[in-house]
Amino acid sequence: MSRIAVVAPPFAGHLNPLLELAEAAAVAGHDVRVITGARKRAAVEGRGLAAVTLDCLEGPQLEQIADTAEPVRGNPRRLLAQLRRSLAVAIVARDELLDLWRAQPPDVVVADSVAVSAGLAATVLGIPWITTIATPFAIEGRRGPPSYLGGWRAGEGPLYRARDASGWAFVRTMKKAFAFAARRELAALDSGLYRADGSETCYSPTCILGFGLTELEFARDWPAAFEMIGPLYRNPENVVPPDLPAGRPRVLVTLGTHLPWAKATLATDIAALAAARPDVCFVGSLGTTDPAITAQPLAGNAVLLPFVPYEAQLPAFDAVIHHGGAGITYAAIAAARPALVVPHDYDQFDFAARIVAKGAGLRADSLGSRATLVALDQVLKPGAFPALPALAQAAARYRPREAFLAAIGRAVGSRSR
Repeated sequence: MSRIAVVAPPFAGHLNPLLELAEAAAVAGHDVRVITGARKRAAVEGRGLAAVTLDCLEGPQLEQIADTAEPVRGNPRRLLAQLRRSLAVAIVARDELLDLWRAQPPDVVVADSVAVSAGLAATVLGIPWITTIATPFAIEGRRGPPSYLGGWRAGEGPLYRARDASGWAFVRTMKKAFAFAARRELAALDSGLYRADGSETCYSPTCILGFGLTELEFARDWPAAFEMIGPLYRNPENVVPPDLPAGRPRVLVTLGTHLPWAKATLATDIAALAAARPDVCFVGSLGTTDPAITAQPLAGNAVLLPFVPYEAQLPAFDAVIHHGGAGITYAAIAAARPALVVPHDYDQFDFAARIVAKGAGLRADSLGSRATLVALDQVLKPGAFPALPALAQAAARYRPREAFLAAIGRAVGSRSR
């Protein structure tokens, strides 16, 4: 039996996939401790796992990092402010983890891709660590379309290769510029952007597990430590499914668990869609399990719910309108449900580019545009996306839990040598 520390922030999109893997490790006989924020303690313990909470993973400072008041996108001022807030939390988290693990060291650390402090603490103590990441295309490369540049699509030929090379060079230059601006915080972490071999220090040098689909990705190069193990998108929450009327198409509309500035108009946008398409049933999800928030009828054919768990309830829908988050992207593909993607921020434009290019859906620029209604007609047309069933079958072939346990075994073996 090995001692495994699993570290993730208390955000559903980051923590929930790791809880699936932590459960698999516990069932296999490992001693698992999930380290996160206090507000997720009940969710962790509800799955029979031991929870350890860090004080720094709670409070308004952490919330401001994920739930920005406005889009971040490529705005340098907002990006730098977000980076500095993230590093401030990482410094405290690294020190708390060092204290915790010096007293009771795990055999392996499993760190979500944004839990950089866990990898840094593990490195200091000589503990092998594994990075998990739901947005594999965020990892730097040299070939293929770079990410976080508005959703570049793949192309063939020398012009596209030159475009991609210049794009990756631009990404690295911007990272170095932000690192220079935040050099005091990085010095406090005793970290830089890259190791001597050129690999990124925020990811494990020996094992990076991608929660995605190779079949959804554009052709590119991956680090030697990278392995795609398949999508993870299960929600631990038990929610009563909505009572959906029969005899009309059903569309789920979701913006995930973040984007508060976009959700401010979600009810209005869904009501407008419902008025324009009275033949369609629209169900919106606010992505919250707050008991104070209840269902809100928007029209005879539309309702806004606090939360809709993807894995359990997506099969009841005919299509999904979503923001391009990792969880809903993979869940829709696994359920073979076409998507109309309206990206808002961060990696969502890159997910949208892949969904469109691989034949899993269409993209629109806003929920309230005429073009969205035209695209919705296409998304609801039976057989409009013939590639989608094959993508769903590909998703079903992955065995992420088995791959994770194998990675744990390799990490434990590396320490014993």
